[in-house]
Amino acid sequence: MKSRFLIISLFVLLSIVSWYFLDGAILRNYIALIPLLFSLQILLNDFIESYLFINLNTFWFKLLIFPGTVLHELSHFLAAELSGCNVISFSLFRFDSHAQNLGSVEYEQPIDRFSVIRSFIVGFAPFFGCGMVLIALLNLVHVYYSGTYSGMAFSHRVMEADTLESILDSVYLIVTAFYQQFYIFTLKPALFLILYLQVCVGLGAAPSSVDFKGSFSSLVKHPLGTLVLLLFFASVFFISEYPPLSKYVVFVFKWILLILLASISLLIASIPVIYVGTNFIGFSFMKKIIIVTLSGVTYLVTSNQILAFIAFIVPVLVFRHSWIFLKETRKH
Repeated sequence: MKSRFLIISLFVLLSIVSWYFLDGAILRNYIALIPLLFSLQILLNDFIESYLFINLNTFWFKLLIFPGTVLHELSHFLAAELSGCNVISFSLFRFDSHAQNLGSVEYEQPIDRFSVIRSFIVGFAPFFGCGMVLIALLNLVHVYYSGTYSGMAFSHRVMEADTLESILDSVYLIVTAFYQQFYIFTLKPALFLILYLQVCVGLGAAPSSVDFKGSFSSLVKHPLGTLVLLLFFASVFFISEYPPLSKYVVFVFKWILLILLASISLLIASIPVIYVGTNFIGFSFMKKIIIVTLSGVTYLVTSNQILAFIAFIVPVLVFRHSWIFLKETRKH
């Protein structure tokens, strides 16, 4: 937890320093914004996983985030193999309730000037691996909802997030797309699976504490590699100031921003869904029957999905907070 707090603090500090010292630079907004969004992604991920772990038993918790965990560890494995590391052992998922980690990838790498870069590639691989799948799911939903294939049109709309107003518009666009799935479940049952994968993959996109520790501890252990990494970032920054190469650098940063906005927006949007879902799972069988029956009858009578969802959510809240809604009156 301490290392997590330290990393978030460093990200926030990097954002502040970048904003004040990169005035006029093309990448100023991106370099200042991306670490800040990274911090928000980490906080949301930790909050949701902690809530799920507390409110669900170990088996249901692990089963619920299974797809995200597998993709997270698979991203580590592929990055280690492609970057020239020697994978000693890997486990995509553990159902063992006594295991501290849900999955793991152990690897060795050559000790040379590129060791720090390899550590960062492997450590941050889930961000890009899960992130790209998350983007694909969002575009797939867009195709389902629009009824026509429009390629990456949805992603391109979100990628135009260069100002605070456009960023808020992008978040609104993603959250709206997330909740639009609830309106078309009766016509597109496959979106149940897509919705579930969005939540799981969104949780898997944030690097774990072990990932951060491995990446940043490598900076201290290999000073020559750290210097190479810093020179690499410096070269990227200077290249961005010279057109026409700048447009390619900006394009990469836009994709990083897109992944962060998609992950953060979906995590925010999924909080109410997770809250209602975990409470529903914890109810007795009779309460579940009452909730499902009430929601089903409402839909049969009104043919309105929104009212049916309300009829599902309201009794969940009533049963969960019965001390508020069903408060007994005392006789005087």
